[in-house]
Amino acid sequence: MSQAPQESQPGFQEPASVQYGCYPPQNPGIALSQTSMILGILSLFVVGVILGPIAILKANEAERNFGVQATVGKVTGLIGLIFGALQVLAIIGYFLLMLFLIPASIYGSNL
Repeated sequence: MSQAPQESQPGFQEPASVQYGCYPPQNPGIALSQTSMILGILSLFVVGVILGPIAILKANEAERNFGVQATVGKVTGLIGLIFGALQVLAIIGYFLLMLFLIPASIYGSNL
């Protein structure tokens, strides 16, 4: 009785490209698109005059250089920019109004 020689099976080896616990590399265009969206949403609530244009620039860069859609970043950045500009104009108007109304109410108008 002769036995057939058993073939030795090699041990299981993981492919070199699989790394557990790490995320796969992300497309830089997607990261720019997400950044523009976050900045656009923040510009609706905080300092829209500054964050709005930055969101629009990041969205344009994501679309131009990487071909990724970044419409949300553009729209929210534009709305935040408009709201921020209106807030700045309202603050300036308020101070100008107070500048001319308070002295007129204290000293009276001699026109």
